[in-house]
Amino acid sequence: MKKLVLSLLLGFLLFNTSHAQKYFGKSYPQTQIIDQYFDDLDVKKDFTVMGTAELDQGFRSLEKCQDKLVNLARKKGADGIIFVLEEEVYGSSTSGGATINEKKNNKTTASTSSSTVDLKKKTIKAKLIKYI
Repeated sequence: MKKLVLSLLLGFLLFNTSHAQKYFGKSYPQTQIIDQYFDDLDVKKDFTVMGTAELDQGFRSLEKCQDKLVNLARKKGADGIIFVLEEEVYGSSTSGGATINEKKNNKTTASTSSSTVDLKKKTIKAKLIKYI
């Protein structure tokens, strides 16, 4: 019984945080065709920004996140969506090691190495747009 409860709780937490989606803006009647852009300058029609959306946790595939945001834009009535991928460095991790070699004639050599990796948080932001 405890395993079932823990499994359900873990499953809920993973499902709930796997794609933490946030939207702030206006809604219009649902649309079917969503134009996708990756820079404001790519949009050749006059538009207004109707809202912003964000995904910032647990995504494994950028394509799946893109599809998720397009579906949100469709539901909110957007004509297009402008994507931005941001990376924020929130820390670093350092690991190191050492090697000691003992040779004949009482000679010993030692060497060390270390590597540092930046810890990054990726966020996909999107502007939902409505053509004027």
